[in-house]
Amino acid sequence: MENEERKKLEKEYENLKLLIEFHSTYGVIENKSEYEQMINDILDRMNEIRKMLEK
Repeated sequence: MENEERKKLEKEYENLKLLIEFHSTYGVIENKSEYEQMINDILDRMNEIRKMLEK
């Protein structure tokens, strides 16, 4: 993995963490099932990124 690609993935990971923190704090999505689905999707992507960075 190139350094530039790695930095891009690290930045995306940090942005996803901020997104979860924002939604957890402000409750933008009021529908509980939609909120849970969004959080699960974000966590799935974070796991994908972490696996790519470990290689």
